Amino acid sequence: MTTKETIQKYFASLNEKKDWELYIADSIVFTSPGGKTESKEAYVKATNGFLRFVKLVKISKLIVEGYNASVIAHYRLQGPNGITSESKIAEIFEVKNNKIKSSAVFFDTAAFREFVAKSNA
Repeated sequence: MTTKETIQKYFASLNEKKDWELYIADSIVFTSPGGKTESKEAYVKATNGFLRFVKLVKISKLIVEGYNASVIAHYRLQGPNGITSESKIAEIFEVKNNKIKSSAVFFDTAAFREFVAKSNA
């Protein structure tokens, strides 16, 4: 499987909220505004926390160079009280052996905090 195919399958699985963990390396290095983790367990925990808000995710742009991929992803979010939000998130991946070895995510943290606050109100 190519880097492009791995990333496409990962996002398709994220959208379905099923089996996305299969594309994650055991020692994934994940960097986000919340900090840095270095294990699949920590990545799965963080992603599952975010996925509870995700109603739809799709790739808007995908650029691949060797083992590296950059993605602009469109997320439709919905909070427990029904409030919704649209968000574009930039993600940079490194893929080896059909697994995501590293991921760095960039997004508007102020807008996300505002969405979470309104979702829990």
